[in-house]
Amino acid sequence: MYHVKKMVTWPIQLTLNQPFTTAHGITTIRPLTLVQVTVYDDTTAQTAIGYGEIQSFADYHYALETQKTSQDIVDTLIKPVIGTWQFTSPSDFAAQLARITPFGSFAKAGVEMAVWDAVGKLTQQSLQQMLGGVKPEVPVGIALGMPVTDQAIRTAIQQGYRRIKLKIDGRQTDLPALMNVLARYPEQQFSLDANSSFNPETAMQLKALPANVLFVEQPFGEHDFTQHAALQRQMKQPLSLDESVNNLADVATTIALHAASAVTIKQGKIGGITAAVTAIKLLHQAGFQPWIGGMLSSNLGRGVDLALASLPEISIPGDISASSRYFTSDITTADLQVRQGLMTVPTAPGIGLTLKDSQIMV
Repeated sequence: MYHVKKMVTWPIQLTLNQPFTTAHGITTIRPLTLVQVTVYDDTTAQTAIGYGEIQSFADYHYALETQKTSQDIVDTLIKPVIGTWQFTSPSDFAAQLARITPFGSFAKAGVEMAVWDAVGKLTQQSLQQMLGGVKPEVPVGIALGMPVTDQAIRTAIQQGYRRIKLKIDGRQTDLPALMNVLARYPEQQFSLDANSSFNPETAMQLKALPANVLFVEQPFGEHDFTQHAALQRQMKQPLSLDESVNNLADVATTIALHAASAVTIKQGKIGGITAAVTAIKLLHQAGFQPWIGGMLSSNLGRGVDLALASLPEISIPGDISASSRYFTSDITTADLQVRQGLMTVPTAPGIGLTLKDSQIMV
């Protein structure tokens, strides 16, 4: 059995190399909350410190849970009770977290991440081993913000990314012009991310996409499952839901309505690593394509994403990218590199990455 002896959190801000523009807005600074837990193993009398991060955003444009909301949930619901629990595994811990509240997916995910890291260190297992990942390296993609330029696409191709995601806005992107650009690269795999910016009329443009567009992410709003289902029936390419999937109930709704053929899995948003693994297995068993999305996370979060992307049910290159892609400086001592479109899954115990001393505030 394990129990948490101590938990502390503190905010950080990461500066982007350049503004990242989507249909939701422009991001120049990425706020995150770091979580540190001290976990005690009742059997061995050993302790280990684990780290996680809360990946909610500063405002409500992407999701209703913001950094402030997440912190309130941690302070009022999680911290007062976490020290009283005993648990047999991180998944058992996640089940107890889930019983506190059906809300607060970002907050619960950040705390659970830290527990996985600590238990991995106590048991000398990597996160990949604990989850049943099988691939030492995983194919990855890159997300390009608006406006999409031919030069940015060429650079991403030269860097070897297996899939290039292009952010689009149904209210302003010139799709015919963009399709002309994509036609220059028939061998490159692309996807389009609409971030809920289309309506049923403008979405008709998406029915004529070229074959090198693998899928289209989230044309409609968060709750528009039936509209997505209707469009999916008319599309050659799969749709992938992102903003619509915030918990396992949303996964079940997607499957029941066949609202899309693929689902973007973001452990930081769906409630944590345990929920992410459950969602991946449910979707795969139902004939859907789960894949690992990105959240402008730090290296710590991307280390988790790499472990999830190594699961045998994942085949689409994830939105993970190299450490140098987004931030002027990251929080871990080691950088994550892309080589020929592949990234190595960390193998050290826990998440497998060490925080810089300057990031540890307690």
